[in-house]
Amino acid sequence: MHLFLISGNRSAAYGGIERWMIDTAAGLAARGVRTTVIGRPGTLWLRAAARAGLRVRGDIHGAWIQRVLRVGAAVRRERPDVIIAKGKKVARWAAFGRAMGGGGRLVLRFGLTHELDTRRWIDRFTWRLVDGGIIAAEGAARWYVEHGFGPASKLHVLWKGVDLGRFEHAAGTRAAVRAALGLAPDAIAACMVGRLAWQKGVDDLLAAARIVVERAPALRLFLIGGGRDTEAVAEAARASALRGAVTVLGQRDDVPALLAGMDIAIQSSRREVMAQSTLEAMAAGLPIVSTRTMGADEAIEDGRSGILVPVGDTRALADAVVALAADPARRAAMGRAARERIVAHFTAAQALDRCDAILKRVSAPELV
Repeated sequence: MHLFLISGNRSAAYGGIERWMIDTAAGLAARGVRTTVIGRPGTLWLRAAARAGLRVRGDIHGAWIQRVLRVGAAVRRERPDVIIAKGKKVARWAAFGRAMGGGGRLVLRFGLTHELDTRRWIDRFTWRLVDGGIIAAEGAARWYVEHGFGPASKLHVLWKGVDLGRFEHAAGTRAAVRAALGLAPDAIAACMVGRLAWQKGVDDLLAAARIVVERAPALRLFLIGGGRDTEAVAEAARASALRGAVTVLGQRDDVPALLAGMDIAIQSSRREVMAQSTLEAMAAGLPIVSTRTMGADEAIEDGRSGILVPVGDTRALADAVVALAADPARRAAMGRAARERIVAHFTAAQALDRCDAILKRVSAPELV
């Protein structure tokens, strides 16, 4: 099988789907699948794919029509068996190439819910063009079917996975990380990992932090990630009301090591479908405080491996963080349960097995 994975991401930071594409391409390549990753030349995520030893193509560049034609030409020239496209625009580009003689099966890789809207004719048209959709949570798949993007058999739920080995560290890592971050021995370290975009609820998190610093003054909050709103987030983090308790670390390549120095992980997104950063924090043995975004309850067992709070409820978010900050035994128990949850259901090998099965279903002759 020859698999294309295409994303038009052009950001200075890349998100969970690009990371998933890199990990999936590498994992399937190790299993004998020929994989090609396509993106915009010079982008951070495509460079990361190349560093991972993947075959990459920088076909997405130039004016809009040039991007369409270049992606179409790549599909016609290489004739992949399956194309996984991030986003509806990229899916339409790939569909053009397939219609011009490229062949193969086309799958739309969903990120958020609400990407397709039955009120928009172009979205309805896009869904007819593709052979299936891959979505990261059962709840998200139900949402799409309920909103007119069925049948259910066309949607394939693919829980994400984590390479557990990346989150197993040598003795002394925690102490070294905490020393590098300037943490006092009695400090409680909490983190949010992800793109620093307001969509991620960073403003809600900062509002909750203003409450937390009053009730848990030993807590320090670290924001890890890059993105278009990084400077604005950094400026907001410097607000006097936060008393220096919030530090923006920016884009980092050592996230697994940083997690080893943390005590609590927070996910404050408004719209998300099973955040990869949440799964990775769970793999690192951290208790999670997360908003009830789509799929959060499929990853996190509320009250056992983490605490789920309503989206946008800054008071509930603050209360959950304060409760964990005050209870080291509960943090430890939740962290163990979080790690066990990942081992049982969300390893990289399990995710690859599920992805391989989906690709076989999508490309089955009876579906052509």
